[in-house]
Amino acid sequence: MREGYFSLVLHAHLPYVRHQEEDRLEERWLFEAMSETYIPLLWALEKLPVKHAVTISFTPPVMEMLSDPLVQTRYLNHLENTEQLLKKEEKRTNDQRTQNLVQFYKQRYEKLKATFLQWDRNLLIGFRTLMENEQCTLMTSAATHAFFPYLKTKEAIRAQVRHGIACFEQHFGKKPLGFWLPECAFSPGVDRILFEEGIRYTFVDEHAVLTADPTPHKGSSAPIYSPHGIALFPRHTELSAKVWSSTLGYPGDVDYREFYRDIAYDREWDYIKPHVHKDGIRIDTGLKYHRITGHTEEKDLYVREWAEKRVQEHANHFIGAIHHEIDQHGGQNFPPYVMVTPFDAELFGHWWFEGPEWIEALYEQGADRVSFITPELYLQRHYQDFQTAHVSFSTWGRDGYGHVWLNDHNAWMYRHYHRMEKDLAKIVAMYPQPTVLERQAIQQMVREWMLAVSSDWAFILDGQTAAQYASERFHEHVRRFDTIQSALLEDRIDSQWLKQMLAAFPFLETIDERVFLSPHDRYVQSKKETQPFEGTCSILMLSWEYPPHVVGGLSRHVDALSQALAKKGHEIHVVTAAMDGAPEYEKNGDVHIHRVSGLQPEREPFLDWVASLNLAMFEHVKKLYRFRPYDVIHAHDWLVSGAALALKHLFQTSLMATIHATEHGRNQGIHTELQQAIHDQEMKLVTEADQIIVCSQFMKEHVQSLFVPNPDKVAVIANGVAREQIEAARLQTISPENRFIVFSVGRIVQEKGFSLLIEAAAKCKELGEPIQFVVAGHGPLLADYQQQVKERHLEAWISFVGYISDSERNEWYHRADVCIFPSLYEPFGIVALEAMAAGTPTIVSDTGGLAEIVEHGDNGLKVPTGDVDAIVAQLLSLYRKPLLRAQIGFKGSQDVIEQYSWETIADQTEAILVKKMKRDIYA
Repeated sequence: MREGYFSLVLHAHLPYVRHQEEDRLEERWLFEAMSETYIPLLWALEKLPVKHAVTISFTPPVMEMLSDPLVQTRYLNHLENTEQLLKKEEKRTNDQRTQNLVQFYKQRYEKLKATFLQWDRNLLIGFRTLMENEQCTLMTSAATHAFFPYLKTKEAIRAQVRHGIACFEQHFGKKPLGFWLPECAFSPGVDRILFEEGIRYTFVDEHAVLTADPTPHKGSSAPIYSPHGIALFPRHTELSAKVWSSTLGYPGDVDYREFYRDIAYDREWDYIKPHVHKDGIRIDTGLKYHRITGHTEEKDLYVREWAEKRVQEHANHFIGAIHHEIDQHGGQNFPPYVMVTPFDAELFGHWWFEGPEWIEALYEQGADRVSFITPELYLQRHYQDFQTAHVSFSTWGRDGYGHVWLNDHNAWMYRHYHRMEKDLAKIVAMYPQPTVLERQAIQQMVREWMLAVSSDWAFILDGQTAAQYASERFHEHVRRFDTIQSALLEDRIDSQWLKQMLAAFPFLETIDERVFLSPHDRYVQSKKETQPFEGTCSILMLSWEYPPHVVGGLSRHVDALSQALAKKGHEIHVVTAAMDGAPEYEKNGDVHIHRVSGLQPEREPFLDWVASLNLAMFEHVKKLYRFRPYDVIHAHDWLVSGAALALKHLFQTSLMATIHATEHGRNQGIHTELQQAIHDQEMKLVTEADQIIVCSQFMKEHVQSLFVPNPDKVAVIANGVAREQIEAARLQTISPENRFIVFSVGRIVQEKGFSLLIEAAAKCKELGEPIQFVVAGHGPLLADYQQQVKERHLEAWISFVGYISDSERNEWYHRADVCIFPSLYEPFGIVALEAMAAGTPTIVSDTGGLAEIVEHGDNGLKVPTGDVDAIVAQLLSLYRKPLLRAQIGFKGSQDVIEQYSWETIADQTEAILVKKMKRDIYA
């Protein structure tokens, strides 16, 4: 079955035409867009039966004007003036057909006014409500719609991008993922700036993708990634032409309203004078009574019912065209076929009066016939399937390139643009610590530059429609820019004068002038700054195990630490190995979990499996980076070192590594080729990581002796325990025998020292003491130990029960009289903390991290490593002294709460992270 998606994208943009003086002709551009496009779009979108179907881009000039109280008041006056004209038209008209049109407009303007007031005069509130109700996706564009390829510096492009995003966030409460490139003008390098500013997709003309290198396998039937990870959605030329073409497209139909016939030019001057420009200029009133009719000067009256019928027919025809395209191309997969039609929003309603109603009809008729989607949703579903290619300079303008914005009519502007960019870079570098007044002056210079470089002026000059206004506005902002710069350099800035400058064009309340610092100037200034690094981070954790995949303490450590850091506001993504039954992606609390499978599913040979897992991690994280750059990579142990180091070098990201244990320590030396290979991986990870974390002073000394890293590079942060996670489950699975229970848990391997408990059980049997050892856990020596117990007839004194659930483990912690951990090698010993947190008196070997946790006779007991007699002696002491058991158990529990909570561990990890980030920023 052939399938495909359709996506409609609208770009709402006008130049910033807000002036202090009233009755500017250009202000009518905005009023017409509000009455004919923006409000009718709200009507249409409110009725759509499909969610996540329409995307709208709002430029900062439109957002700033729609939210401006002065503009809002003037627009309300404009509506009321038009209503007064309609009352006169109602009295004047005797012809029934014309009277029908008057009544149509009268009802329409009543509805326009009601909608305007419904949203408290701010239409952005209406669109934000629709966005929050998932009835549309919103995004933004450049600060003043500058033509990026013709700006001189990266800093200028970044200023346009960053301020566009900031303006959108101010008005809509969130940062956008999508960004409309002005004039769909793409040039190499722009994508890097977009990505660094948090943008993930944009739109280009179809030929940009078709001429990409290498040629995309899907042609223009799917988006591609730019080299810096921005998804480029190509415009579907054929479908788009059915709408935008005034001659071949729907808007040119004879039954639709004629754009160029307004009653302002048909009425007597005395009659129409109060409703046009006060200087005696006839301008459109918005009341147009004729239909297109045909290619003739004679126009028939507009018949509303005929136009409504055409809307339905054209919506149905467009759906047929979508199906035709799917029949031709809808057989592709990975990703599926998608047709994206981006348009200027003002085409719908202003130029094509019935356009918003056509959108409504399209979605009503297509609700069950078309798979509608937004680019953002398509990206979320299929981001892993896009091809990467190099894209050259392109636009959606005349002939597909930049001639519209650089020709004999407008080329003279660019020397001024580029000089202003250079001046801004110089001024910002000259004033690294400006006074309040100096900074306001520099910020006003940035505003004037922004307003001067709008692509609208070059576009208007090319078309020679309102060329005088475009030229005047351009020169005005250049003059104001130069005036402020001169006053600044001559130290004659006046506060009141600056306020007047801002009041004339109050565009963008907040300006970040430091974006114009060049990399060199930023570096020089950063050397002088001493402000501490603040804020939250995006942290990528790599771990080969994560719940429900639990092999040892590493899994629970990563789980608890990631949750604690997420609660502090950091964005945490954990990438781990896949496990049957566990989802590939899930959100565990506030932590994002990604599970990946290597190409080798079997774990033998082990190193091959590890290499395959690391390759899968690396490839997956590369795709994640398309959506979010990470501030820090945090690798847990050598099993993820390959991916961690490759990602560090690819993305130039800081790498922290927590060494939970070493191969040398686990085996008391390096004895085999496999052990040597693992040791070499550990060496490489420790050497190349920017920061090493270990869980104990013992481990710090151990790591330094093995790998000789810089001592300042190794930090000690203990493991933690969440007391609430070891509450007894009361499962009633343990038989209530009246024996003294000694419990231990861990992986059944040599270094855990469980063989010592078999010997201790044998001595207790000889002594006739009613002590029973219970050892839980699985591992390679489980069957061997169980066989030893059986052969020595110790079943009544010691049991190796194998794997138990967390709930059962917790029940044993609370049911046991004593917990013991006789490890021969133990970097830390999380299970000892868990036992202490349960309030159970705990005995540990005097080794490694265990020795640092326990104060002998205070919060626990220690025994010399490997000493069976000492184990038995301490057990019998606790058996015979119940008061001592209670004291040690209580003190152990209190110490864990105070010193080893995950909140405390997260604070310590965050402190190391902040220190490292400061070192990166200010080094």
